[in-house]
Amino acid sequence: MNPPSAKLWLAVALTLAPLLAAALPEDRNQPIQLEAGRGQIDQKTGVSVYEGNVVITQGSMRLTADTVTIYIKDNNFQRMEATGNPTNLRYKPTADKPELQGASKRIEYDVAGAKVIMSGGARLTQGQDAFTGDRVEYDLKDDVVRARGAGDNGRIQFTIQPRAQSPLPAAKKP
Repeated sequence: MNPPSAKLWLAVALTLAPLLAAALPEDRNQPIQLEAGRGQIDQKTGVSVYEGNVVITQGSMRLTADTVTIYIKDNNFQRMEATGNPTNLRYKPTADKPELQGASKRIEYDVAGAKVIMSGGARLTQGQDAFTGDRVEYDLKDDVVRARGAGDNGRIQFTIQPRAQSPLPAAKKP
């Protein structure tokens, strides 16, 4: 196998940039690190497969999986699929929001739709709020979470903690 070209490595590195763009602004300036037991880049098909305790990080973002497959077409990232038992994702969207943590058997990232789709016992938490179901979809663009259960009788669960309220002003004494 010929070593991958610098152009292809750049395309692989740019693969994760759109997903990470939703994270902390300072994360975007951090290098993308990918570690795996093994990897294969097919320059003809634009498909890269990484296996064996795959860890991808950039700043506060961290993805861990057994296998990650990255699809590139015309030097543009199309999608990423991560599978594991479980696959984990965490990142801090903004400095004023708690970290997002997700776990499921499969995580897909669709660039055009700007969506992270978790399936197979999916759980997405932010602070003390949790969303669980067979499938949990997080829309990065609109900051919307959608969930659905498995099968006809499948159920989802949302646990949303009450927000701290400002105490009422003290009554003035005469």
